[in-house]
Amino acid sequence: MENISVKRVSSKDVADAAGVSQSTVSRVYNESNIPVSEDKRKKVLEVAEWLGYRPSLIARSLNQQSTKIIGIVVRHFNSAVYMEALKLFIRKFQNNGYTTMVFNIKGDSDIENNLKTALEYQVAGLIITSATLSSPLVEGCLRYNTPVFLFNRVSDGVKVNTVCHDNLEGGKRIADYLVNRGHRSLVYVSGEKLSSTNRDRQEGFISRSKALGIEDVIVVEGDYTYQSGFKAAERLISEKVHMDGVLCASDYMAMGFYDYIRTRTSLSVPADISLIGFDGISLFNEDMYPITTYQQPIERMVEKTVEILIYKTTHFSHEPVHYVYSGELIERGSVRNLI
Repeated sequence: MENISVKRVSSKDVADAAGVSQSTVSRVYNESNIPVSEDKRKKVLEVAEWLGYRPSLIARSLNQQSTKIIGIVVRHFNSAVYMEALKLFIRKFQNNGYTTMVFNIKGDSDIENNLKTALEYQVAGLIITSATLSSPLVEGCLRYNTPVFLFNRVSDGVKVNTVCHDNLEGGKRIADYLVNRGHRSLVYVSGEKLSSTNRDRQEGFISRSKALGIEDVIVVEGDYTYQSGFKAAERLISEKVHMDGVLCASDYMAMGFYDYIRTRTSLSVPADISLIGFDGISLFNEDMYPITTYQQPIERMVEKTVEILIYKTTHFSHEPVHYVYSGELIERGSVRNLI
């Protein structure tokens, strides 16, 4: 059987067929200070369409010294908040003429190889959504004048741009909300132990609770997933832990906790246990899961990241910028007033 190879149409093919120079074809498709007559432009576009020519985005971007590609490093594809952010990033960058390249990592140990790959593609900027960065990795990006943003995370001791939610404040406000409604036996179901988001939520919740006279807040380890919330409730109930107010570090964990209480026990939310989640992403049925939550302003955070990152691709600076946003408590009926 004869081998058939399909050759990609090049700008030289278009130039030869249109009877113009290759540089003229390039000027038609790229931003150029050298004008092209309307007749030549029309001829080039007609011939290109007939031949099926498609200009190379990478080649065009390199000619303009900007690939217009933004690398986004994502670890948690099962996280509602990061999937919502990713969807917004892709749409907003596209609206600004940029292409996104998503890197999925299993853990922080994968990030070095992925950043090297991103830099080989000469990305215009990088967004890290769910991993930590070391100083050497950041310095490597800075050598290439590549702006790097941590989204909804902070990295202690590393000079990197950040756009994040004030998780410390969120934890404190939830403690105020529960204690002011008479709750005294509090539980915190944590996210991943080493993540900055969990650390700040936990610190804010516990420190504020203690300031309000609650000496002992029980902490149960989780990992932001539905399953860990379900298992946390199972453990607390099996150990007969007295609790009247529970904060889960994510909405998914709160859903798991809620399901265990309503399907495996004779207790109910909020009659016996008040329950609050964290994130505020409306990806579940609020009639089935009427769980009060602390909502992060994800869209505003994404908009700011896109705005500043695009600016820094053309006005690069080694000095990092930091933006912190406050959230909002959304009441959905899972907290009882005990006073």
